[in-house]
Amino acid sequence: MRSYSIRDIRPGDEQQIGTAHVAIWKATYAGMINGAKLDAMRPAHRIERWQQIIAHRDESSARGVRTRCAVDVGDSRIVGFATGGPPRDENPPAHRELWSLNVLPEHHGTGIALALMNDALGEDTPAAYLWVAAANERAIAFYRKNGFELDGEARFDPTWECHEARMVRV
Repeated sequence: MRSYSIRDIRPGDEQQIGTAHVAIWKATYAGMINGAKLDAMRPAHRIERWQQIIAHRDESSARGVRTRCAVDVGDSRIVGFATGGPPRDENPPAHRELWSLNVLPEHHGTGIALALMNDALGEDTPAAYLWVAAANERAIAFYRKNGFELDGEARFDPTWECHEARMVRV
């Protein structure tokens, strides 16, 4: 049985998180978002983005943003990450938003996604919302299992050319 630890992101994580980010997206979003953009996604671009995120993590934390990563204790490999923070939308349905939750497919079903989500949102924050790719049935089922429900709000992400649905937990 695998064992995981959840911790803050920190300098030195950029390579692993960036590489995992690309692998997760390519495995998860094929057929859900713009295929050419997904095919063009490279670890170097994500590593650069994670360098920026990590460099500004103290400022983000001061604004209430929590970015956590999951580490496989057996091989010290980062296998997932999540970010929760204040709402980015006008008139949000809750005071906390799950901005992202990503886990490598081979670690699905281990409980690590739930642990990451709870840690990123804050264990004492039951009310929250998120946006999910409307075609991502696996994610929608996961969120429903953990108290989120579709609330009928939808939007289109022009960057990834993806329809998204909002889910809320009260």
